[in-house]
Amino acid sequence: MLMDEELECVVCCCEYSRSQRVPRVLHCRHTFCALCLERLSRLQGALRTVSCPLCRWITCTRASLTLPGALWVNTSIWDQISQEQDQEDCCKTSPLLQAPLPHPRLSGSPSILQRLFSCVLLQKPESS
Repeated sequence: MLMDEELECVVCCCEYSRSQRVPRVLHCRHTFCALCLERLSRLQGALRTVSCPLCRWITCTRASLTLPGALWVNTSIWDQISQEQDQEDCCKTSPLLQAPLPHPRLSGSPSILQRLFSCVLLQKPESS
């Protein structure tokens, strides 16, 4: 049986599912969810490449294939995914993250980051 940490993608920290977040195996044998692999992939001519976030091994597939069509499913993880777990979406974005940040030049008020860092004193480290 796999540990709970092994049942979630280390890139997005979401649990694998049998629909959206299918656990796919790169050629280096590291596993990530299909959605993260799509975001990490790059088209380079006739090839689609994915650089593994853990070891930087480059997995190459034909650009004519989709990543789900080119990469194997990690069956040891797949077998651990329950039907209930598959129906839940742990990665629904919170309303706070969906709201756009105000543009400081347009709103006339300081941005959230400006307010957050306004109390941080930027000091040069003392030279020895």
